Amino acid sequence: MQIVATTGQRLYPPDELKHSLEQVRDRFMSELTDGIDGTTIKAGVIKIASTGRTLTEAEEIRFRAAAQASRATGVPIITHSSADIQGGIAQAEVFQDEGLDPSRVVIGHSNDTDEFAYLSSLAESGFTLGMDHMFWGDRPGAMLTSDARADIVYKLCRAGHTQRIVLSNDWVLGDFDRERVNPDGLLYTSRRTIPYLLGKGLTDADIRQMALDNPKRLLTPLATA
Repeated sequence: MQIVATTGQRLYPPDELKHSLEQVRDRFMSELTDGIDGTTIKAGVIKIASTGRTLTEAEEIRFRAAAQASRATGVPIITHSSADIQGGIAQAEVFQDEGLDPSRVVIGHSNDTDEFAYLSSLAESGFTLGMDHMFWGDRPGAMLTSDARADIVYKLCRAGHTQRIVLSNDWVLGDFDRERVNPDGLLYTSRRTIPYLLGKGLTDADIRQMALDNPKRLLTPLATA
């Protein structure tokens, strides 16, 4: 298994990521081109996060820094977004303002909503939807069931957005019994989601596009000037 390391910003970033845009961008760039924390291991993805419907001033600095680093290196960005309040819109606006190719961006946690208009609008703009919260629908008190989260994937595929979806399995340390809620762990997508989508009528080619071809495209760095 090949593991791709990330640079970027945690949900609650440390002090060294609370500086100017240039300082944050240069930190990302160093870990992409030189190595992480004094090693020769180079990041191949930028992870960046915001928590609300709009970006705070500090979040906007980090999103612009990520966009500039992505443009300079060709590596993709994966975001943490709050899809239930359509947080991907503000993220997309910053990336577009920075002139970043939207095909280099995955708007993460997108299946925390089943609002078709919101998700299809992002896909039509060229952004990729990270459908990585399937098992979260099995948590006690979940607003969307796992089936509902998979159903929106099916609906988007049927609308022609298969090339703008990646399937994944976000795992989390939380205040609930993860192993009881999801005994399949990181195999949830292959054991539960994919068979469900095939049963709904998606094809093997659809699944391959979302699970293999789209990630391969994203993780292949673009040539930069």
